[in-house]
Amino acid sequence: MDLARHCDLCDHQKISLKLGTTCGLTDRKPEFNRTCAKIELNEKFEHKLKSVNIEYQNIKRKKILTYTYFAVFLAIGIAVIVGGYLLGKYALDSGVISTVPIIIMGVGLVPLGMAFGTLNKHRQEIEVAKSKKDKVDEVLNEYRIEYVINIVFGKEIHGTQEVYAELKTKGIS
Repeated sequence: MDLARHCDLCDHQKISLKLGTTCGLTDRKPEFNRTCAKIELNEKFEHKLKSVNIEYQNIKRKKILTYTYFAVFLAIGIAVIVGGYLLGKYALDSGVISTVPIIIMGVGLVPLGMAFGTLNKHRQEIEVAKSKKDKVDEVLNEYRIEYVINIVFGKEIHGTQEVYAELKTKGIS
């Protein structure tokens, strides 16, 4: 395990571009086997724990919207492609291999790209957020710290989301 992950939660952490993460007590890089005896889990710990959980929950709650967006744009793309094909085959009596139907079918690829792009973006975001949360949880498991977090998403005003998080921890001495 990366020892700096422990320091990311500790109030003693010092960061510099030259040395990277160092301990504020010893002015050296982290040196311990599994857990740090002098770790200080207060404000930084609480902020980090809340932020990774809020980010993860925020992405999870957008799942339905993402899949709806995917389905709508997939349907639009397929409808435009099929419409271009049918236009060329039946309305123009020139067969499908003509300029207008091919252009229409090409335009139908744009909504398909938007649909799959949105789906892939959501999957990547949830994977990254889950990874961050798991890394914090892994460190907390080393210290036998359990937590319960209650997150409530309020109104979104001009792109800014109100979030209320109540954190209860067990095992911090």
